[in-house]
Amino acid sequence: MAAATNRGRISAMAYDLSFHTTALTLEAAGVLVNPSEAHGILTGLLCAGITDDEAAFSALGDPSDSPELGDYIKAARSRLAHGFQEAQFDFEPLLPDDTWPTAQRSRALTQWCSGFITGFYLRGGNSIEDHSETVSEALMDIADLACASGTVDEHDLTEIAEYLRVGVQLIYEETAEKTT
Repeated sequence: MAAATNRGRISAMAYDLSFHTTALTLEAAGVLVNPSEAHGILTGLLCAGITDDEAAFSALGDPSDSPELGDYIKAARSRLAHGFQEAQFDFEPLLPDDTWPTAQRSRALTQWCSGFITGFYLRGGNSIEDHSETVSEALMDIADLACASGTVDEHDLTEIAEYLRVGVQLIYEETAEKTT
């Protein structure tokens, strides 16, 4: 796992946040969610305006038992926040790469959506009615995708991932305005 530190802080740009490394980090820490779901949880927390480390740590596990998990959480949250705040539109849900079978990637996408919904509503007090029609629709679509079963073909998987990129950016932009 490649991690660069600067006065004890992890550089999110240098930290390996790949699906494979995330899987190894989560497994070593005893975290029971897969990499896609973990990334979804962290993204959902950020979009809900939950930016404290404690919430992220408790959502995935106690980093005191695993410094690597703490480093991963900080690096992932930092990279997500930077991409959203700078409007670089470089956000992508963490899924296995295209060398994996479409069925497994499709399942990972539903798990990412489930994680996002879990993170977004973790603290409660956040209701669909609190948001614009566009954001409410995106949240409902993500919740529907979290409950989806079956496999989509490669073309649909690409389109859904692109829809998530746009929808999550919209959600972040609206909720960030409310929390800043």
